[in-house]
Amino acid sequence: MKPNLEVSIFRCKKNKASVKTVDIQEWLLQRNEYTLIVEKLRETDDDDERKRLKSSLPAITVSGVFSKRRADCLLRPSNLICIDIDGKDNPSISDMEVLKASLAKLSYVMYCGLSASGNGLFCIIPYDDFGKHKLYFNALQQEFKDMGIIIDSSCSDICRLRFYSYDEHPYVNWDAEVYTHTVEKTNIAHLKSKEVFSKRSSDIQISNENPRALSIEEALLQPSNLDFASATPLSKTEEAERLLNLVIERQIDITPIFNDWIKIGLVIKNLFGGKGLDLFLQVSSFHPKYSQEEAESKYFELNEKKYKTNTQSLFEIAAKYGIYH
Repeated sequence: MKPNLEVSIFRCKKNKASVKTVDIQEWLLQRNEYTLIVEKLRETDDDDERKRLKSSLPAITVSGVFSKRRADCLLRPSNLICIDIDGKDNPSISDMEVLKASLAKLSYVMYCGLSASGNGLFCIIPYDDFGKHKLYFNALQQEFKDMGIIIDSSCSDICRLRFYSYDEHPYVNWDAEVYTHTVEKTNIAHLKSKEVFSKRSSDIQISNENPRALSIEEALLQPSNLDFASATPLSKTEEAERLLNLVIERQIDITPIFNDWIKIGLVIKNLFGGKGLDLFLQVSSFHPKYSQEEAESKYFELNEKKYKTNTQSLFEIAAKYGIYH
């Protein structure tokens, strides 16, 4: 099915209803009054100022036209998915421009450009059936992981917002191939169980054969950020972050019980403050009724006076779902 390039605009991430629709080509390629904000955002090193500037940017729902920012309020699907590649999740990637050029070799990438912060990339990819949005995301997440690239798990949400950004030199291919691969969650665990890590020195064999040409996937960045246990004991914050990353990697919903969800949010907020919002959204996103708007609102209202918990409760909740730190 050919993509419908009309999407919804939301004035800011806190708005519940869209203000209008826009052609995504116009949104991505034309400079406007928000371009200057993006340029200021990329120039400043002040975290509070960056947060303020980003929060003033409008955003779109790449996957279609929505009356409200909820999955059940989809009016017209675009048959597009947007994936985010954040620099903080990919410390081995030092040059986003080089990565952009590499991703341009993938036949199914329709657009690839810099994020609003300039510290990441986002790719827009056409697919065939909006009803399988999460299954396409699962497949893309696994494919990119095989290339050594971690993509944001929150992109599995069909109504996820994409902040306005501008790239002077984006990669664009409006005739990109339609992405057709899907993966069920249960299959992801099966795929992981078959992974073989052959980079240990004891496995390396010397060969006189000429090296074969690398495929596109192999030519892209190789995984170099495997998380090996440190000889130094981890702090509670580091232990919590490692456990939360396991939840995200395995895509397990540990939030079906409302009180547990609140406790998880409070622990994350106590440990990471405002910077923990992305973690909370990713962990929350696996719930079948997940709403980014609701999760954001809940995170900002959490406080210890209203809810009582401690860091240990996070580990106890995760253990109920077979995840241990």
